[in-house]
Amino acid sequence: MANVLLIVYDNGSHIPFFPQNVFHLYAALKKEKIHNIGVWNQDISHGRAKALTKILDENHFDIVGLGFVAGYYQYRVAKQISEAINASKRRNEINYVLGGHGPAAEPDYFLSVLQADTVVIGDGEQAICEIANTNKKGIYTGEYYTGEPELDCYNNFLVGYYRLIRWPTSKPTDFCFPILSSRGCKWHCSFCYRMRKHFDLRPVEAIIEEIKYLHNNHGINHFQFSDELLMASKKRTEEICEAISKLSFRIRWDCNGRLNFAAPRLLSLMKKSGCEYVNYGIESLNQHILNSMGKGLTVEQIHKGVEATLAANIAPGLNLIWGFPGDTVKNLNMAVDFLIKYDPCHELRTIRPVTPYPGTPLYRKAIDDGLLEGPADFYEDKHKNSDLFTVNFMHMTTEDAHAALYRANGALYNNYLEKRKMSQIQAMEKLYFHGDTSFRGFREV
Repeated sequence: MANVLLIVYDNGSHIPFFPQNVFHLYAALKKEKIHNIGVWNQDISHGRAKALTKILDENHFDIVGLGFVAGYYQYRVAKQISEAINASKRRNEINYVLGGHGPAAEPDYFLSVLQADTVVIGDGEQAICEIANTNKKGIYTGEYYTGEPELDCYNNFLVGYYRLIRWPTSKPTDFCFPILSSRGCKWHCSFCYRMRKHFDLRPVEAIIEEIKYLHNNHGINHFQFSDELLMASKKRTEEICEAISKLSFRIRWDCNGRLNFAAPRLLSLMKKSGCEYVNYGIESLNQHILNSMGKGLTVEQIHKGVEATLAANIAPGLNLIWGFPGDTVKNLNMAVDFLIKYDPCHELRTIRPVTPYPGTPLYRKAIDDGLLEGPADFYEDKHKNSDLFTVNFMHMTTEDAHAALYRANGALYNNYLEKRKMSQIQAMEKLYFHGDTSFRGFREV
């Protein structure tokens, strides 16, 4: 019987995001009757990667699994963890397995640079079970896993700790938690490193059962649908809203949405079922840029959808990036004006440069244009920080582009502070001049 260790790496958060990927792998292994499963929660302990060497030396694990996305920070953490794994005196007994959007884009590179044995491309549940049973190594394509997790597997995770995370509209008394409604995305934007080929929906009944379980057993009342796209269609969104509305208790929830579906009637239905926040990938307010990145949106849809969201009393999350081929400072200034006009400032929103992550069409263009040489050039030399340009596609110097972002994000930061300051002043007015005794003291802006 295989002994499996799953790693949850440290993302540098005081209250980390629940590791949904590890939970689903754990649940699949349990269903496969593989019960010798350990989890190293570096995200909670903030332990040094070197501590993992001792764990592996003192315990026998056949499989060690690490999944991560394509960011510069995650790459650096993966290198540290890999060094610790490869330093173990039991290393020759271990099948070191990588998964996630990062390794999947350049599997040969990651096998080499991290000295791993196996890379899983695609969904991991079926793959990790077959690897546990066969000890297969190399590049492995994981198929979509149709099974649902046994919900009592949550008892093997510190849900009481993870539920302390906050969503943008959370109240101090809320317990918050992420949940999945689907996998993948129906759209394939040229810059997105989430390159899953298929879009698969979870049964609405399974989603509702998971909500009931988490509410009844762990007190969760504010859910976030953390998958790429809950608003996959009008019909799908209506089905989920209607099912949530039939619950015997009321929840509040957030999701990722599409502005081409953000119509008043649907948003009203979402609000009535408890929706408080919808995160929208806008990316640009220039129609030519939107078309070239494959967003499937018009500028008119963006404005109408955001206005309809605000009218429904739902907070919109407004994501904009800058630096696509053909982008200009004018487009950046339009994005700043848009955010200042519409952003309710429940969270600090800034504009980041576009990054051509490995595996994306934008990455291939960067290589074709001679701006990148390959994955080593990307990760080791150019992708130093997600707020700096990795590759500059525009007709201006990188220094000028960074200066433009400095001015843009300075204006957005000042707007955020001003709106938060006004909310505090309004609370003071209610307290001192209108006798509002519900005021509980001043809070940080």
